[in-house]
Amino acid sequence: MDYLMFCDYCGMPKPIGEHIMREYFWIASHVYCNNCDKPNEIPKELQEIARQMSRDYYEKNE
Repeated sequence: MDYLMFCDYCGMPKPIGEHIMREYFWIASHVYCNNCDKPNEIPKELQEIARQMSRDYYEKNE
């Protein structure tokens, strides 16, 4: 399932694939907008969801 993140500056939606969310969002601090190239902070709550997704995925596939 893909997720959407909206740019804080221009409002453009950015689709975030499940793989990217699971593998990178829990360790990244920001993501760049494809439209205006400005960095958008990844909220701590979203990082925690991504961290849990990563744990669940790797525990299930061990």
